[in-house]
Amino acid sequence: MESKTSQTTAQSNNGGQPADAKVAVQLCSLALDVNVVKDMSTLMPGWQVVWNGKPTIDDNYAYIAFNASEKKYALVIRGSVFDGFKSWDTFANWILEDLNAIVMLSWPYAPTTQKPLIAAGAYIAFTNLLFMEDSLGSGKCIGEYLLTHAIEAGNSLIIAGHSLGGNIANVFASYFVQMLLDRNLSTSNVSLFTFAAPASGNADFALDLDNKLSTAWHYENQNDMVPKFPVFTGLVYTSNTFAPKTPDANKITVAFNPKTITLNGPNLTLHDAYMAIAGIFAKNGYVQPIKNNYIVFPTDLNPDLTENSITDWLGQVLPQHGLDYYAAFLGVKLPVPPVKQKVAAALA
Repeated sequence: MESKTSQTTAQSNNGGQPADAKVAVQLCSLALDVNVVKDMSTLMPGWQVVWNGKPTIDDNYAYIAFNASEKKYALVIRGSVFDGFKSWDTFANWILEDLNAIVMLSWPYAPTTQKPLIAAGAYIAFTNLLFMEDSLGSGKCIGEYLLTHAIEAGNSLIIAGHSLGGNIANVFASYFVQMLLDRNLSTSNVSLFTFAAPASGNADFALDLDNKLSTAWHYENQNDMVPKFPVFTGLVYTSNTFAPKTPDANKITVAFNPKTITLNGPNLTLHDAYMAIAGIFAKNGYVQPIKNNYIVFPTDLNPDLTENSITDWLGQVLPQHGLDYYAAFLGVKLPVPPVKQKVAAALA
């Protein structure tokens, strides 16, 4: 969702960020383009889509682009689709993957001395990505294609994603780098860039990713709620977002069915709701990979949305998740014309 003010309110620190971060955020926006294979060369001169994923049954999607002059590949993973929960695609992305974090599964692509766990939903999305087919007819899965064309050919590789796409990018990067290490192949040309990614797993997963891939950068808009999920401290922070400014979650009442919700009677505040969610995830131990380059940047709020209402609160929160804020921080513009973006991009 493009915000009219985000290009000026995100405090730019583009001079201190890797050039590939700027490329990565632009390429992530192209995952929303309805014809990325055709449009790539026009919107991102020098780049060409060489592997284009067939959307999976859960509507996960990724593509691989190549810049011949720079000898650089980029795996770009799309985030969640959203159409108001009118289709299976939205249900699968949000319920089966994004919000499916209460159950955690063992992550096998890490040293046996650790006990890394990732969200069940992240594992589903990762598996979908792992077996995704190429619509361009290479006959290779993503891992095989990147191993042959990027790593063994001596090219560099960017792995990138926004929102759910960033979550999957973390998980795939962990898998792919471990595969390279197991084969005694260099990982020095691999880099990872995530934007607004929810935490994928527990402390052992995050630490393992940090340890085996130092060339990773994770970006979080301070007012973006998505990357704070499902980290306990992040959810607690979210419960107090904008306080004591307005709209204040502590003063916004959310109505629930009194037959199923008894806290504070039939109603509770938005703050209470987030604290209840935080309590559910407290024992899971989700953390972000912050050892290397986890960058949180500030943005301004919309001065026209100050009422203590769920409408104004959502009006502040939802646009803050947009890629345009991340692009503004990095000092670049997104290349995708709004008319060519999928309707689903609103919360991607």
